[in-house]
Amino acid sequence: MRTFPSTESNRRVLAAVLVTAAVGTGCTTTVAGTAVPARSADSGEFDKLLEECIAVPDPTIADTVGADLVDQYFYGAVCMWTGIGAAGLIDVTFAWFEDDALSRERELAERLGYATENVPVAGTTAFLSRRPADPSSCGISAAYSGVITWWVQYRGTSPTDPCAAATELAELTLQRNQ
Repeated sequence: MRTFPSTESNRRVLAAVLVTAAVGTGCTTTVAGTAVPARSADSGEFDKLLEECIAVPDPTIADTVGADLVDQYFYGAVCMWTGIGAAGLIDVTFAWFEDDALSRERELAERLGYATENVPVAGTTAFLSRRPADPSSCGISAAYSGVITWWVQYRGTSPTDPCAAATELAELTLQRNQ
């Protein structure tokens, strides 16, 4: 996975590209329903799309993976952060697929050639995934109202076991939601 620094300039360029592409196609889309105002800081409403990305607070993610801080640069069904620590760049990814099955995720990991290992995490069934010849990355997928997955990848040397960091993030997520 390649990451880029999250800057306001990059976001504006991406937005301009997307608008240009949409306008250039000449397509219009009508969506049924009632428009609602965007959430404001004092409205008390919460955007459910972003709720999944706060399963574990950013400072806790940074501490868990050994980063000085993390910057979240992607929100949605898959949430992504990049961090910088003593070991260099660190990529962290979280996904929660509510209609997924753990057996399907394991099958996909094995088809990709990842080594998998059953592990318990916070009282539920889970498995670790490791890429061949990449000891600096590891993911954990756990059964919870579908499947949650945390993936940690150190771009430099690993000051800590990436599987231990991913497992701790999964435990924190599951404990928060029990």
